[in-house]
Amino acid sequence: MGSSMKSTPRFESPLRPANHRPESGYALGTILILVGLGVLGWIIASLWIPIQPSGETPSTPPEVVASSESPSGAKSRVGTNSKKVSALDSLSSEMVSTRKKIDDYFQKAQWDSAMDASTAHRVGRARDELEALLSTLGPEHVALLIGLLEEEPDFVNRRFLLRALGRIGTEEALAGLIEHYWWCSQEQKESEVKHTIDALASADNDHSFELLSEYALSEDSIIHRYRFVGALTGSSRSSDALGIYSQLLTDESHFRVRQRAAYGMKISGSLSEIQSIERALQEEVNPYVRQSFLGAIGGIRDVRSIPRVNQILQEDEVLSTRISAVRALLRIEGTAAIEALQAARDDDSQPQRVRDAAHRALVKLGVGG
Repeated sequence: MGSSMKSTPRFESPLRPANHRPESGYALGTILILVGLGVLGWIIASLWIPIQPSGETPSTPPEVVASSESPSGAKSRVGTNSKKVSALDSLSSEMVSTRKKIDDYFQKAQWDSAMDASTAHRVGRARDELEALLSTLGPEHVALLIGLLEEEPDFVNRRFLLRALGRIGTEEALAGLIEHYWWCSQEQKESEVKHTIDALASADNDHSFELLSEYALSEDSIIHRYRFVGALTGSSRSSDALGIYSQLLTDESHFRVRQRAAYGMKISGSLSEIQSIERALQEEVNPYVRQSFLGAIGGIRDVRSIPRVNQILQEDEVLSTRISAVRALLRIEGTAAIEALQAARDDDSQPQRVRDAAHRALVKLGVGG
C-alpha cells in the first residue's frame, strides 16, 4: 500500500540552497524589524529632547519692576529696582552712626512668640527707646528714614519709620509716605496701608491736608477712599473738607466712604449742610450708613430735622436704626424732640428696646414720668 502511493514532486528553486530552512528566514526578518524599530526610536528621541548649545546657559526672564501712577506722580515699588540709587549709599559719618543705632534697636525689638516675660520686657523697653530716638530726628534725617523704609524687611520696624516720617511732616517726608502707600497698595498690604495713611495724617499740616483731600477724591486710590476720608475727619482742618464730605455722602464705591463722610459732617458740619444729609438719608438703603447719617443730624442739632428723624423712629424696619433716631433726638434737644421721645416711649407698638432707649433719653434730658 505504501509503495502504491505517489509522492508529491519537490521542486528546488535555483536561488535557494538545497539545505535551506524557512525558519532561518523568519528569524532574520525579525532581527531586521527589531533593528529598524531601535533606529526609529533613537531618531524620535533625538528630535524630542532639546539639545542645549554648548557654552550657553538658559536665559531667565528679567525681573519686572511694575509701577502705578498716583495723582501726584508717585511710583509704587515692586521687586528690586536696580536703577534706583539708595539714600543709604551716600550717608555722612553722622548719619551712618544714627543708622547703626536704629539698626541695633531693630534687632533688639524683634519679637519672638517663645519669649519669657523678662525677654518680652526687654523688647518692650527697646521699642520705647527706639521711638524716643526717632522722635529726636528732624528734616535732615528724612533721606535716611526713607532709605531704611525701602530696605527694612520687617513690617513692625517699618511702622516706627512711618510714624517718624509723619512726625517730621516735610514735603520730602510726605512724598516718601505717598510712595510707600503705592507700594503697599500694589502689594495688597492692607494693614500697612492703614498705618501709612495714619502717618500721613499725623503730620496735620497744609501739605498733608492737600494730599489727603486729593487722594480722597482720586479714582486711582478709590479702593482706599474711605481711609483717606477718615483721615480727613481727624485733621485740624476737617471743616475745610466739608465740600468733600458733602460730595461723598452718596458715593457708591463703598458704604464705608459714606459713613466716613457722614462722620465728617457730624463733627464739622453746620446748619447749611443739613439738607444734603437729609437728601442722602432719603436715598440710602444701607442701615449702617443710615445710622451714620442720623448721627450727623444729631451732631449738627438742627430742629428742622426733627420731623424727618421722628418719621424714621416710627417707621424704619431696622430696630438699631430706630434707636439711632432716639439718640439723634437726644442730641437735638428742645420741646419737639422731647415730644417725639415721649410718644415713642408710650407707644405699645414700638419694640421694647426702642421704648427703653426713649425713656433713658428723656431721663438724660431731665424729663421724668
